[in-house]
Formats: sequence, structure tokens, C-alpha cells
Amino acid sequence: TLNFGIQTYTTQDLTIRYQQKEMASYHLRQSTALRMLLGILGTAAIAALAVFWLPTKSLLHLTISQSTATLTLYLLALQVLVVVLFGYFTGIYTVLSRAHAGVLWVNGQRLAMVLLTAFGVWRRWTFPALAACQLGTYAVGACLILLHVHRIAPGIFPRLRGWDRAAARAMLKPSGYFGLISWSTFLSYEIPVLVLQREIGPFVVVAFTVMRTIYSMVRQALNAVTQSLAPEITRLYGREDWPMLARLYGYSERLIYAMAPTANLCLLLISPVLLHLWLHQPGLYQVAPYVCMAAIAIVLAAKEQKFQFQYATNTHEHLARLMFGSYMALAVVSVPMVRWMGMLGFLLAWLAVELYQVTRMLQMNRRLFATSAPPETVSALGWTPGTGHATLRLLALSGVGLATTAWLLGHTWQAGSWTQAAAAILCAAGVGAAAYWLFNLLPILKLAVGKLRGRMAEFAA
Repeated sequence: TLNFGIQTYTTQDLTIRYQQKEMASYHLRQSTALRMLLGILGTAAIAALAVFWLPTKSLLHLTISQSTATLTLYLLALQVLVVVLFGYFTGIYTVLSRAHAGVLWVNGQRLAMVLLTAFGVWRRWTFPALAACQLGTYAVGACLILLHVHRIAPGIFPRLRGWDRAAARAMLKPSGYFGLISWSTFLSYEIPVLVLQREIGPFVVVAFTVMRTIYSMVRQALNAVTQSLAPEITRLYGREDWPMLARLYGYSERLIYAMAPTANLCLLLISPVLLHLWLHQPGLYQVAPYVCMAAIAIVLAAKEQKFQFQYATNTHEHLARLMFGSYMALAVVSVPMVRWMGMLGFLLAWLAVELYQVTRMLQMNRRLFATSAPPETVSALGWTPGTGHATLRLLALSGVGLATTAWLLGHTWQAGSWTQAAAAILCAAGVGAAAYWLFNLLPILKLAVGKLRGRMAEFAA
């Protein structure tokens, strides 16, 4: 909650102020946020000492000693707290419009931690030693980031000189809403498992989890595109560059809307092969749940694109209430739906909730541009992002694609692997061609090719 709260809100708030050249308020808010965060983390570190009074060994049925178990647990708790601080420091690169540098630091730290942990396991280090090494990699990484920031941008190096009580209070509420969004993720991913386990049993939980994992492969690939938009959205919002922000909205919407049905419908046809190759359990496959899950995955991809324009601009309070409230409703409704229709009942309820969220997020996006952008800018654009015309095309394409794919599955899901692979390739080609025409991807391709040629020219020079 802390990681998705204060750190996220502050990074985006400071980025906006830096783009608007409000350096006095930037330094005051940066110092206030850092002091507040250090206070919270210090308090949590002291509170975590309670683990030394917990019967950890007996609670977890461990074979190691009580002292070893509690020390390891405390070091892991400290690691969680240092991760929050590490994330706060990597956010400085977003302020500088160099978010890729922060990603490189995160990836480098993770690689170092994996290699060091693997070495420790090979050398048979104790659990406390392994936990201490992992904690140390985050602490050293945070120090290296600070040294690098001090070298490349000493003007925004983190300071602890200022404190503004009013600013601290103003940060807590929006930061708490970011925490609410993280709890929404828990509700949407963990509650279904608990409900299915309680109402039906472990076999259905395994089938559902495997199905969700298969579709999450495509979702993660599409999320890499949408999440990469966040720093640029924050930067453009801070500069109040509404024409470019609207252009980014339109291009990203069309790109995601073209990719989502193409990838997910292809995956829907090839899923029986994946189950056979991965788990040797083709019996886990059922046509209706997989078709429904494909529809959910398409809607989730559309939602992620809409989500970023509220999340990355710190206009997320209505978004947080929407997500938390609707997922709470899903948790309640899913119980009778599961009792009535089994796993398919839950999937249908989940699909209805995601469609409702996309509809509401379209309204939020429209309101963001209509209320924040100057009226003359919006009228000059000729349209307001969030009108939903592209979304209607997505629904039409997905509806026809799902119906056609479901019909194909009736003839191919028990066929040979090569037959299923050929059907998946033909589906991807057909849906991709339709999406290319429906969403007019030619300008996006020209822009991408132009940028690639420019980069190659720079590299050659």
C-alpha cells in the first residue's frame, strides 16, 4: 500500500511541478514527502520488531530454530520497506523524463539480487544471511541511484530541509486512493480463487488459475505498451500539451484495440495445444470458459489503456472508488453465480464488471480532456478523447471474432496440434487485417518506421 500510495502520487506530482517550472513548490513537496515516507517506514521497522515475540516456528511448522526464523522474517520485513524507498528514488528519473533509466536500475538490482541469492544458496548460507544479502542489494542500489542523480541533476537531488504540514495532509488522501487501487488488484485476483475453492473445490481452482495464467501472458505483453505510456502522459499533462496528449491517447487506443483481439483470439485457438504441451492435461480445457476468458482479456486490455490516463495524471480518486466498489460487488455477486453456473458463472460476472468499468473510464477520460484542456484546444482537435467510437468498433470486432472462434473451436480443439496451430495463425491474420482497417493503423506504422530510421541514423553516425 505504501509503494502504490505516497511513492506513486509524489513521483507524478513532482513530475508535473518540474514540467511547470515550479521549483520552489517542487523542493518543498519533495522534502515533505520524503520526510513523511521515512517517518512511516521507520515506524513500520519498529513495529515489525513484534515478529520476535511471535511463535514463527510453530505457526509455519518450520524445521529451523525459532531465532533463525524470526531474524529471517524481520530482515524480509525490512527488505519490503527498503523496496518502497528504492522505488521512490527510481521515480526521480520519471521527473527528468528518463523513466527508462529508472527501469534499468530496477532490472539491474533484480539481476544482482538473483545472482547473489543463487550464489548464497550454492554456498549454503543460512536463511538470515540470504535475507540480509537481499536487503543489502536494495540498500546499495538506493545509494548508487542517489549518487547518479547527484551527478546528472544536482538541482533536484532529494533534500530533507523543508516541511509543509498542509502539503503533507494534502498528499495523504490521494496517496490513500492509490493504495485503494492496489487493494482492488487483490480483490480481482485473490477473491475469485477463495470463492471457487470454497464453493466448488481445488480442481476448478487449478483449472481457473491455469487458464488465467495462459491469458496473462498476452496481457503482460500488452501492459508493457500501456505502462510505458505513463511517464509520457505525466510529462505532457504537466506541460499542458493537450494536442500531443490527445494524439497519444488516440494512437495508443487504436494500437491496443488492434492488438488485443488479434492476440487473444489467436491464443484462444491455440490454448488446447498449450495445455497439452505444458501440463499434459488436455482435460482442463473447456470451450465456454476459455471463450469467456478471452472476452475478459480483451476488455482488460482496453481498460488498461483508459486507466493510465487517470492514474498517471493524479486524477485517480473516482477511478479508485470505481474499481474498489465494483470489485467488492463482484466478490458478493460471484458467490451465487458460482453456485448457479460454476466457474462460468464467475467469469460472466467478471466480464460484466469489466465492461462497466471500461464504460465509466471512458466517461472519466472524456471529462479529463473536457475540463482540463482549454476549450479552444479541444475544439481545434475536432474531437474529445473518450468518445467511445473506437470502443464500439472494438466490441463489434471482438463479438464477431469470438463467435467465429467459438465455432472453429468446436471443430479443432480435439484435432492435432498442427491443425490447431494453422487455425490460430489464420485467425490472427484475419483479425489483424480487419483491425488494421478498422483502426487505421497506417499513420502509426509510418510514425514508428520514421522514428526507427531516425534512431538507426543516429546509431550509424
